[in-house]
Amino acid sequence: MEVDTGYKELFSGGLGRFTGGKASLHVREGAMPVFHRARPLPYALRERVDAELDRMLRDGVIEPVDCSDWASPLVPVNKADGSLRVDRYPLPRIEDLMVKLSGARYFSKIDLSQAYNQIELDDTRKYTVVNTHRGLYQYNS
Repeated sequence: MEVDTGYKELFSGGLGRFTGGKASLHVREGAMPVFHRARPLPYALRERVDAELDRMLRDGVIEPVDCSDWASPLVPVNKADGSLRVDRYPLPRIEDLMVKLSGARYFSKIDLSQAYNQIELDDTRKYTVVNTHRGLYQYNS
């Protein structure tokens, strides 16, 4: 049974897009570019990583680039629901996050589906290149 909430476009199943402005990345002045080669990818993960890269391409989250001065290796992470997430860098340790939260008075939690992939990046997206077994991809969001 389908319930009409009056907000059907919010639950389309596709990836949303934040339209309130573009995000900008800030790199320390004088920072030297760092280019990491792709990490070896276990054959057992290759099909799932390929499917995730194809989905991200289809959704406009990433786009292929021919070359870049900046690149991070792809980090595949198994999610609790059995799906796969690809990261540009490993997530911080919970212990480190707790130290940073020490003394805070207010907390909130917003659980958006693929939240970081919904925020469009400005020209600083050149810093978000990820090096994969299929080549280089730049994040658009």
